[in-house]
Amino acid sequence: MATTKLHSAQTEPIELVFKHVEDLDICMDIYVPDKATKENPVPVLLWWHGGGLLQGTRKAVAPHMLSAPERHNLCLVSPDYRLAPQTRMPGILSDVKSATDFLHTHEFAAATGHRVDSSRVVLSGSSAGGWLCLLAGTGIGFEACGLDIPRPVRGIAAIYPITDLLDPFWKTKQHPVSYMDRVIDSSEVEPFINPTAPKTCSSPGDGARAMFYHYMVQEGILSSLLLDGTGIPENAFSIARALRLGKIDPPPIYIITGNQDGKVSYRQSLDVVAALKDIDAGVDYHELVADHGFDKEPIYRMDSLYRFFHDACRA
Repeated sequence: MATTKLHSAQTEPIELVFKHVEDLDICMDIYVPDKATKENPVPVLLWWHGGGLLQGTRKAVAPHMLSAPERHNLCLVSPDYRLAPQTRMPGILSDVKSATDFLHTHEFAAATGHRVDSSRVVLSGSSAGGWLCLLAGTGIGFEACGLDIPRPVRGIAAIYPITDLLDPFWKTKQHPVSYMDRVIDSSEVEPFINPTAPKTCSSPGDGARAMFYHYMVQEGILSSLLLDGTGIPENAFSIARALRLGKIDPPPIYIITGNQDGKVSYRQSLDVVAALKDIDAGVDYHELVADHGFDKEPIYRMDSLYRFFHDACRA
């Protein structure tokens, strides 16, 4: 992998299949620092990629995160998950839970040389992946999908997350979207918008589905892509609403977002921050003058995230 003077990374991750379903091998990449030992195993940062749950890949890891295992002495785990609309929200959350469960298997321990402490896990994710980490870390949405709630974790670190399907951002058509100078024709996404098309669990940002997220925003159809045919209400996955119901005792939560974000309205982060404050839960909130995906630039070291990570793991 490429390096910069701010970031260095291991050459290749450990790649494991953590789930086989519907003829798909769903994989995770695992980065273990050289200094991890059986006597001093390192904690886990489990990170999910973004892409609206429509596109993306476990390989889309930001430079700061690729360098984090060596720089911050942690094990980074980046899993794939099945993509919508061919897989609806229950299947996606099933893959999320499978990834968290796999950390506690003999296969994971053996593959990492017993140098990883799976009792100390912080969940993270970017954009739609930030939503997944909030859902998995609090258990929101799993029962609605007929799934068991994932086991507790030490903390949640959400990076410019989606948080609510009912936010007007996902309902309002934009012709064109605010960050593009043209309207995307439906023919550009026709192979992927059909829910009966072949299932997949990985799609690079510059791959065939590259315009899918932007088309979804343009047409305001995220809910239908994720939930059509499931009978599950949109608010089953609304983070702030669920927190305010007072039935959840969340772990420590970190949120970082950019207030110039045109791809996920940053008010969705503000809603969650306000809800956490309403229930007197702790939140470590950081708001930057930046756009979506800012941390993919090598200048961002995201030190506040890694301070939160180690504080949560020590608690």
